[in-house]
Amino acid sequence: MVNHFNEFKKYAFRLEVLQSYSLEEEKDPFEKFLKEEKVTKEDNEDWLEFIQKAKSRGAIVQRVRVVSFPLSDYMRFQMENFRLYMAEGEEIYTIAYRKFLKNKPKIKKDFWLFDDKAVLVMNYDKKGRFLGFNEWRGDISEYIKLKDLLLANAKKFT
Repeated sequence: MVNHFNEFKKYAFRLEVLQSYSLEEEKDPFEKFLKEEKVTKEDNEDWLEFIQKAKSRGAIVQRVRVVSFPLSDYMRFQMENFRLYMAEGEEIYTIAYRKFLKNKPKIKKDFWLFDDKAVLVMNYDKKGRFLGFNEWRGDISEYIKLKDLLLANAKKFT
């Protein structure tokens, strides 16, 4: 299987729909954030390296984050991390959940889209624990359309 995360040439696009994730690698940094209200580069080394490697080969990492209000503690944590990611070069956009639904997307699950060529559909349980991904084998045109629609309608995170 192709490792799309290491081989995309132009872009890797991520849609995040869930309002919180329960990822083992975020447990300690999230608890620290709740106490100190800050995040560190050390807690994000792997992701920052991923962004750097993409930049070094002339590619970009993009993300659209669907957001519900009021912001949860997890969402505040994630947004603090976004500041580090953007400083490294990731392009991050947000869209309110209601506005996302107004677009009547056929796709409402988290996914990665690589170079308009490959899609990985992300699978999570009801608590936001990652269960794995499936490479989409069908027509990816709906994913491309949704990416384009979201990038046109979402706001650049600041």
